[in-house]
Amino acid sequence: MFTADEFANRVAAVTGGSEGLGFEFCRSLCELGCEVYFCARHAERGQEAARGLGARAHFFQADLTIPGQVEAFASFVREAAGRLDYLVNNAANDDRIKFDDLSVDECDRMWTLNLRSYLLMSKACIELLRKGAGKGIVNIGTTNYMFGLEPFTIYNATKSGIVGFTRSLARELGKEGIRVNMVSPGWIMTEKQLRKYVTAEDKEVLLREQSVKRLIEAKDVAPVVVFLLSSAAGAVSGQNLVVDGGRFFQ
Repeated sequence: MFTADEFANRVAAVTGGSEGLGFEFCRSLCELGCEVYFCARHAERGQEAARGLGARAHFFQADLTIPGQVEAFASFVREAAGRLDYLVNNAANDDRIKFDDLSVDECDRMWTLNLRSYLLMSKACIELLRKGAGKGIVNIGTTNYMFGLEPFTIYNATKSGIVGFTRSLARELGKEGIRVNMVSPGWIMTEKQLRKYVTAEDKEVLLREQSVKRLIEAKDVAPVVVFLLSSAAGAVSGQNLVVDGGRFFQ
């Protein structure tokens, strides 16, 4: 078991923390007493999120498709805190792109954020994590690739790559006490998803196919991330936990 005070005054970094799942991760960690450093592309949205999260939240504007800005965010954490206990790689682009419309530019745009930024951010933060006490990384994936849904070929190609990254990094860093895990949410009813994509028919399908007969929200995912970061998961590494109301069984 872990107690909430183990997170007090620890340092967490969350990518894509201004809205949706990322915002919920930031809120949960702030409420547990962490100093939370988060980044997002849009300055106004990030600043608004920081105001809503309170004094423990620290926003940095960054486009993680640009390697130099990955390094800049890590430097921001280094200069402010000097160490890092937890890293949550969450930033992603879930654009629907038909395979016939795929281009080199679209491939680069998707993979540089959805996969490459996870590698580069983890690399940029590794020395900070070695100095921290928590020594936990959680990568956010999706159940989408498990179903092979369309039109998500490039999205699923990039997100499924997180599985191999998580497992191999867990093996490589485990000897230093750093744990690396993955959480794969199902279709989460965030404001963006409800505004742009989710239809009444989609909700009916989810409620029919899920074992848990309610729509899944960001607040259902955050406790799983917290668990994997905590000492209660001290013997858990290289794993991928699905949070989708029991729709996909591994």
